[in-house]
Amino acid sequence: LFFESSVEWRDTNPGFQVEGILVATYDLSSPVVTDDYARQFASDLLTRLRRVPSVQSVALANSMPLDIHGLPMRGFGLEGRAETSAQQEAALSNIVSPGYFKTMGIPMVAGEDFAAMEDRSTPPQVILNEEFVRRYVAPADPIGRRITSGDREYTIAGVVKNSTYDAFGEPGTPAFFFSFRDRPRWLGEIHLRARPGSETMLASEVQRAVREIDASLPIYNIRTMAEHIERNLFLRKIPARMFLVIAPLLLALLAI
Repeated sequence: LFFESSVEWRDTNPGFQVEGILVATYDLSSPVVTDDYARQFASDLLTRLRRVPSVQSVALANSMPLDIHGLPMRGFGLEGRAETSAQQEAALSNIVSPGYFKTMGIPMVAGEDFAAMEDRSTPPQVILNEEFVRRYVAPADPIGRRITSGDREYTIAGVVKNSTYDAFGEPGTPAFFFSFRDRPRWLGEIHLRARPGSETMLASEVQRAVREIDASLPIYNIRTMAEHIERNLFLRKIPARMFLVIAPLLLALLAI
């Protein structure tokens, strides 16, 4: 049972594309970096990477699915929904750029993607997953309604299919996504989608694009999405490996 659970992801559809995606991390953390600079850096980087011939699509995210740290929980208030308790509702959250759902192969089921990074006229937006809609919004139409989180208000722009966020086999989990345009972050996970098997060849293109903007900024933790999942399932595999060693010993003791 331990062994089967440790390899279940190979036979489980996580709700997003695993093959053909390369991921790399950048970190702008500095006392002098502003939100405007972080937003402009992200926009310039996406523009440069889209010009690479072998790149099918590219996007940024602040957090990764199936990461050992998990997606952050964030409180929210929904327009037209009465508070059911003294404690504010909360759901998993992520901050992503326009094109993230296309890059990850997560279908959009209603509404549309985020406004372009350069758009300055569209109000702040949020995109929900289907479980969020089912639990908190249905049967009402979510598109155009407003959500408050922190001290800001966001308009619901679209709804996407559920996917795996923290662990394979998890129950349906409400999640919502903010735009990099509205909430620029200094830490970015670059996602590049290419033909499966060719994604590793894009590492040099990522480094070149970053150097064109900031020659001193390092790019690190370059890996495929499949490698990312493997690394973060390591702790889950320890019990399986332990029992594969101990089980024959237990069997021998039982026979004795």
